[in-house]
Amino acid sequence: MSYKMLTRMRAGSMQRSSCPARHRPAAAARCKPSFLCRASSSSNPWSTENGTSTTNSPFGSSSGQQLTPEQLQKRSKELQELLQESFKIAVQTGPRGLFRSLQAGQAVASLAQDYVLSGGQLDPPQVVLRKLFERLGATYVKLGQFIASSPSLFPEEYVLEFQKCLDRTDPVPFSAIQRILGQELQQQPLESVFSYIDPQPLASASVAQVHSAVLAGSGKEVVVKVLRPGTEDVLLTDLNFLYLFSRVLEFIAPELNRLSVGNILSDIKASMMDEVDFTKEAYHLQTFNDFLDKQGLRGVATAPYVYRQFSSKRVLVMERLSGVPLTDLASIRAVTSKDPEGVLISALNTWFASVLGADTFHADLHAG
Repeated sequence: MSYKMLTRMRAGSMQRSSCPARHRPAAAARCKPSFLCRASSSSNPWSTENGTSTTNSPFGSSSGQQLTPEQLQKRSKELQELLQESFKIAVQTGPRGLFRSLQAGQAVASLAQDYVLSGGQLDPPQVVLRKLFERLGATYVKLGQFIASSPSLFPEEYVLEFQKCLDRTDPVPFSAIQRILGQELQQQPLESVFSYIDPQPLASASVAQVHSAVLAGSGKEVVVKVLRPGTEDVLLTDLNFLYLFSRVLEFIAPELNRLSVGNILSDIKASMMDEVDFTKEAYHLQTFNDFLDKQGLRGVATAPYVYRQFSSKRVLVMERLSGVPLTDLASIRAVTSKDPEGVLISALNTWFASVLGADTFHADLHAG
């Protein structure tokens, strides 16, 4: 993709006021759950050091002490709010929850079938996990991308394997892409918009698939980014489940509230759902281009122009820019006479400037 070497914006660029990665995890890391009861020599695993038995319940405290009427009333109110929230999420998810469960079962079954067809030869654990994540869909591919971008947190073999999730997921058939384009272009014939669309994707990732194309009339080269079918439903269902699970955990074990897991997942959900609305990406691209012009950085970095007349919530048509990864020094030397180190410094300076001065900035820097 053209803007790999250049400072770029993409779907889901996080706004400064809602980026959970900038404040939540650090706070969570400082707040570790405390265990108020330790197992003694008694056969009862829930007994405390003095031998008294404790029983945890949604309306009890983790120390086994009797709740006061005020505390009981508070817990009852929390339970009522949790039930109301659960009902709201169930209504929002609807039949998609059952369908998603079937998809998960099919993903596991397909891996088992691969194992049988291979004559009982099992792939390494990291390969099995990567294949499972890809078959489970967008949410888990995103998790795989996080693993690939976190070499300090995960073993090297997992980081290397999950790099395949960055832009090499299984492509959507071109017929499905054509159908989506036809729907989003307000029934305009594709031939009147594009004189050519390459049926082979340039890239296929967790949320979208990208094809090169040529505009009819002007003959300009563009890239067409199309939302993968069903992505929005999968993300919404998976993230609703994870959020609801965290809320139930926080209710059962109130000491977990200090970790703000539910709030973190709520922020992640909002951010990831923004990724499936390409009108927001188009807006971010425009604001970033305005920032470059305002700061006089147009000669240092750029971002693609968006053809809004052909773009929608599920389709984004952009000018095509040519570039190479910053990690490939040989390729950088092949496309520019500038010193690769200077190119890297310019890119980093532009990114830091966008963090400090732009309305939005690229908050998902990873190889690709």
